[in-house]
Amino acid sequence: MKWILSLATVGGFIGFIVYLNSVPPSEGPRQPQPMLEQPVQQRPEKITKQVEKKPGFRFYEMLPESEVIPPKVDAYTPGPAKQDFDYLVQSGSFRSKEDAERQRAQIAFQGLRAAVQRIELDSGSVWYRVNVGPFTSRSQMSSAIDKLVSINIQPLIRKVPKQG
Repeated sequence: MKWILSLATVGGFIGFIVYLNSVPPSEGPRQPQPMLEQPVQQRPEKITKQVEKKPGFRFYEMLPESEVIPPKVDAYTPGPAKQDFDYLVQSGSFRSKEDAERQRAQIAFQGLRAAVQRIELDSGSVWYRVNVGPFTSRSQMSSAIDKLVSINIQPLIRKVPKQG
C-alpha cells in the first residue's frame, strides 16, 4: 500500500515538471532597453492635435457654476415642550365602585397614584373610571404604562387640557 502511494507521488511530481516545461514563459519584468539617440522630428501641428484629443475634466469649471446656497434657518434650541395638555392614563372602567377601588389598590402597589372618578352617563348608568396621572411629559407616561402592562392592565391614553 505504501509503495502505491509513493509511486503516485513520484508520478505526480514528474507530471508537474513536464507541465511546467510545456508552459510558455511569461513575460517577467523587462529590462529597460538602451535608447538609441535619434532625433524626434514631429511637426507642431501633430503635438497640438494630440493634446486636443485627450479627455478633459471640467468639474473644476462646473462646480462654481452649480453652487447651491441653502436658505438661512434659525438654529434649533431644545427647550421645554410647550404643550397645552397633560397625559392621563385610564386603566379601567367598572360598574361597581369596589372593583374600581381594587384596581386602584393594585396600581398603588406598583408605586403609581391612581384615582377613581365617578361618571354618570346620559342613559342614567354610573361607571367608575380608574385614572393614573396626569403626566406632564410623555416619558413619565410611558414609564407608568410599562408598570401597568407588567401587571396585565392594558391602559387607554388620553390627552386632557392643562389645569391652571
